[in-house]
Amino acid sequence: MVQKKTITAASLVQEGHPIATQAVPADFAWLRDSTGSETQTLYFHLENGCTGFVQLAWAYLALTTTIETNAMFYLPGQPCVFESHNGHHLKVKKGSQEYECKGLAMSWDKDHTRLSVKYTAGRERSPQGVTATFEFVRKSDGYKIGDGKNYIGDGTAQHFFYPAGEVTAQGEIGGTKFESKGSSMFVHAHSGNIMPYNVGAEWNMVFFVGHPESMPEDQRTTANSSTYHVLQYTTPKSYGSASCSNAGLTDSNNLKAIFWDTQVVHNDLVEDKNGSGYSLPEHIMFTSTGKTVDGKAAKVTYDARPTQRLHDIDVLHEMPYVLRRIVQA
Repeated sequence: MVQKKTITAASLVQEGHPIATQAVPADFAWLRDSTGSETQTLYFHLENGCTGFVQLAWAYLALTTTIETNAMFYLPGQPCVFESHNGHHLKVKKGSQEYECKGLAMSWDKDHTRLSVKYTAGRERSPQGVTATFEFVRKSDGYKIGDGKNYIGDGTAQHFFYPAGEVTAQGEIGGTKFESKGSSMFVHAHSGNIMPYNVGAEWNMVFFVGHPESMPEDQRTTANSSTYHVLQYTTPKSYGSASCSNAGLTDSNNLKAIFWDTQVVHNDLVEDKNGSGYSLPEHIMFTSTGKTVDGKAAKVTYDARPTQRLHDIDVLHEMPYVLRRIVQA
C-alpha cells in the first residue's frame, strides 16, 4: 500500500507570517461540495450546570446525501440525553446566514455577531424529547490556523472557530424546564474529497470553562470566566498518523492565545466496564504550544482527571443506514 501524507495548515505558513489568522464570516458559510462532510456546532456550558452541544451535519458519500441533527444535553439531576435524527431538506438562505432542516434552525445576524438557534428535533419525535432555544452573542474574533486547511492525502479537512461568546438558553429536558445563561463557542468543520472516517483515527475534544480559585463564588460570572478549548485529531496510519490540532485560550470573553501544536497523553488506562473493548484514561494531559494574540510565546498545560461519565455515543449505530453500510464495507 502506498502511504499518503498529511500536510498540516500550520506547516504551510511561510516564515515571518502569523500561523493563526482571523476567521471571517465567509469561513463559516456552508460549502457542501465534493465527497465529504460538514458540521456547524454550538457548544455550551450554562451557569445552572447544563452542558452539551447542538449540531447540524451534512454528508455526501457515494451519490447519497445525508442531513442530521445531533444534540447532547446534560442537566444536573437528569440523565444525559443524546439525540441524532434525520434532518431532511437542508435549506441555506441569505448567503449562508441562515440554515435550517427538519428539527433545527440556525440564523446569524448580518454582522455575524449574534446567532439564534431553535432545536425541536427531539420534541417532534417524542413528547419527552428535548426542545431548546439559544441566543449566542459572539464576544471575540474568530480564528483559523493558516488558511484553515489540513491536506490529508488527496482531501482536505478544515476548522474555523468563534471561541468566545455568551449564550442564553431555555428549553425542556425529560419534562424538566430550564432557563440559564453561560459560555459558548461555535465551530464550523468541513472535509472535502475524503470520506469522513478517513479524516481522523483518534480524536480529543475539550471545552473548559472556569474561574481563578482565588475568586469568590459570588463573583464568578459568565462575563469574567476563562475558557480553554482543544480540537485535536490524529490521521489514520495510511495518511501518516499526523496530529492536527487547534486550541485557544480566552479570558473575560477576550481571545488571549491561539495554539497549533497540542500534545495529548492518556494515562492510567482501565478497561471499559461497559464492554466496549476500549481502555479509557482516568488521567489526560493536554499541552498546547502557540502564541498570544500580540505575538508572544505561549504554553498551556491542562491536567484533566475525568470523574463523571455522561454518555457513550455509538457513532456507527447513529449513522443513516446507507452511510453505515459504506463504512462497514
